[in-house]
Amino acid sequence: MSITLYDAVPSANSDRVKLVLKEKKLAYQRITLDLRKREQKEPSFLRLNPYGKVPVLVDGGKVLFESCIINEYLDEAYPNPPLLPRDPYLRARGRILVDYMLNFLQPDWTPFRLEMLKPQGDRDGAVIVQKRPILLDRLNYIEVALGEQPFFLGEFGLTDIDVWPRFDLIAAYGLLPDPGLPRLSRWIEAMRVRLAQ
Repeated sequence: MSITLYDAVPSANSDRVKLVLKEKKLAYQRITLDLRKREQKEPSFLRLNPYGKVPVLVDGGKVLFESCIINEYLDEAYPNPPLLPRDPYLRARGRILVDYMLNFLQPDWTPFRLEMLKPQGDRDGAVIVQKRPILLDRLNYIEVALGEQPFFLGEFGLTDIDVWPRFDLIAAYGLLPDPGLPRLSRWIEAMRVRLAQ
């Protein structure tokens, strides 16, 4: 079977899928779209994904979109190495943590991220000052959920991969490390080591 990934650079959602493809050691062809040119809105791409977003994975003619759904498919279709735990509760727990990170944080993350994307002199400091404590407070739920484990759900897996691109940006924008969230700071360092292998 041949795998094709439609992605973009930068694209945290695309990165999420590329991490799983790397973990599974799956060869794939990349077709990188230029989002600034709105290539994701062209009719030929909308036939693959009516949302007009990347990533899209085509595996032997089967088309999938939405990065976390793609990743679950890859783990089931290519089970070695397994990235989801066998325990149904832990699998569900992982989905909750991913949903929390990608959806519950979104209303406060988006304005913070948009300011951080600007050159430093153009940023609205009031937005950053307002959103920072809200985001750190909401990250406390993830800090508690991580516990003393090195990775979410105990062992490195799909939950870690699915939330990593967001955390990578959170760290890049200076929200972490934070003394109030030492477990997440340790997890970020463990992820950097793990992904560098």
